[in-house]
Amino acid sequence: MRKRIEFAVLYGLIWVVIFQFYRIIFLAYHYKKALELPSSLWVQSAWHGLQMDISFAAYILVIPTLLLIFSARKWNWYRTTLTIYSMIISTLINVLVVVDLELFRAWGFRIDGTSLHYLETPVEAWASMGAAPVFPLLLLLALLIFLISKILVTLVRKLVASFTLSSYIFTAPIFLALTGSLIIPIRGGLQLAPMNESAVFFSDKSFANYAAVNVPWNYMSSLINATYSQNNPFKYFPEEEVEKTIAPLYQNDSPTIQMIDSAKKLNVVVIIWESFTAKVVGSMGGVKGITPEFDKLAQEGILFAKMYATGNRSDKGMVGILSGYPAQPTQSIIKIPKKTMSLPSLPKEFHKAGWYTSFYYGGETEFANMKSYFLQQDFDRIVDKNDFDEKDMNSKWGAHDHIVLNKLLTDLDNQKQPFFTTLFTLSSHEPFEVPVKTVISGNDPENLFLNAHHYTDASIGDFIKKAKTKSWWANTLVIILADHGHPLPETDKSKPAEFHIPMLWLGGAIHNKKLKIDSLCSQTDLAATLLDQMHLPSKNFVWSNAIFKIGRKPFAYFAFNNGLGWMKPNGFLIRDNIGGNITEKAGVTNAEDEKLGKAYLQASFTEYLKR
Repeated sequence: MRKRIEFAVLYGLIWVVIFQFYRIIFLAYHYKKALELPSSLWVQSAWHGLQMDISFAAYILVIPTLLLIFSARKWNWYRTTLTIYSMIISTLINVLVVVDLELFRAWGFRIDGTSLHYLETPVEAWASMGAAPVFPLLLLLALLIFLISKILVTLVRKLVASFTLSSYIFTAPIFLALTGSLIIPIRGGLQLAPMNESAVFFSDKSFANYAAVNVPWNYMSSLINATYSQNNPFKYFPEEEVEKTIAPLYQNDSPTIQMIDSAKKLNVVVIIWESFTAKVVGSMGGVKGITPEFDKLAQEGILFAKMYATGNRSDKGMVGILSGYPAQPTQSIIKIPKKTMSLPSLPKEFHKAGWYTSFYYGGETEFANMKSYFLQQDFDRIVDKNDFDEKDMNSKWGAHDHIVLNKLLTDLDNQKQPFFTTLFTLSSHEPFEVPVKTVISGNDPENLFLNAHHYTDASIGDFIKKAKTKSWWANTLVIILADHGHPLPETDKSKPAEFHIPMLWLGGAIHNKKLKIDSLCSQTDLAATLLDQMHLPSKNFVWSNAIFKIGRKPFAYFAFNNGLGWMKPNGFLIRDNIGGNITEKAGVTNAEDEKLGKAYLQASFTEYLKR
């Protein structure tokens, strides 16, 4: 009996040690971020994460402890079963741990259940990993699977061999009771609230908090609870108070300053530039020489210099741009067709008013479930990888940007006018491969990222140059903006810099040339702004704050995985929703700003759930 209890205890403890070992690997892999923290926070991450490690170790221990009930007389079967069980669990957890290493670098949060959506399009998901050190990661995975499995199997073989005969009369009730008692470490103790992410978040340094998280616990929790929950986890205030707090941000019946010639129906071309962060735009204080074509075009159009993306992924940015809809921290509305069906959108409004609508993308529109959204938005034509020749599919994602832009240019010559066309680029997505000679040298992710943007910039510049020779140019508005920002380049590591994106309006329809708009705005504000300029109805876009409205209240809200950013003209704050901490702030901020951010999150998520 004693040997069996010792085995259960040691088996659980070895998993706790393994989870701490994984934490060391995480810190080492992200050593640049780790070195930005004092070493005391490394220790605190391990200490605070220990509770979650014990919780998941207890989950793993449930089956081995329960099966000990039946090992009183024979235990060879138990050794075989536990060996297989240990190897399966070890392999699954090691896969999560290794994948999480690279996804955290790309996404900025630990892997959770949302990753399953990307497995629906495995080719595109694999392409996203193209910039990752795939071979070293696979080598690490193989090493971890071998090492951890070897430790566990050795433990099982040696300790189970020491079992002796026992009586079922004693064995059954004892191990049944021990199995039941595992609920205590599973829920994190006897306190009122069960184990959750908040239990391990302890610092105003986000990376220290993320390092404390146990990856398999976080992943399983998101699958079981957060990812598909219909409850609002961001309920801070009574609904009446939230409505009163948010309503003044949008109540504005003032007239709009007219910036474009809308005497007749204008053509509109929206170019959504993948990962187009302001950090690569020299004319906006970014790295010089990366986007020279955009910088030149900014001198002949309207540059919106203080725009922020609503989310950190393409699926959120697409809905933000076309539907003026804010991103959710733990969900993405584009994944649920029954919700997106009720969303307003620019293509719907333009289509209703008589515009011919189309969408162009060189890759797979099924990626991240975007195609279902596009099909609902009254696009008359959707062009994707299926519309390109095999020879043009020269990227892991599909057709490179210059190929897609050239196709659009050719098609517009024969397009029924007026038209509303959206084009989504792809070459500046991981793995940052381009079909031309390298301009920004270096094989590290940052230089590859910069080089890819230089290529897309040249492709768009060439498109605009040719478009200016077309008969439709004089009657066209071209809008260039990003789907989201990016952590790269690491010239500015603040969270607002990661979400800061450019937007440029140009074309023959522009009244004012060489104009810079410094009013703070969000990606979601494009919808109402454009519709107001075109004298089309915008009242359905309740989350869109028209930029050229006289007397508007300038602000920007953005969401990342369980966090929010609240921007105002003279300051900002970044809030971690799990720990409830303000992780960054600057300028003039106070408690009222945090309340505004929380109220906005609560209101937008409540509305999301109701759709």
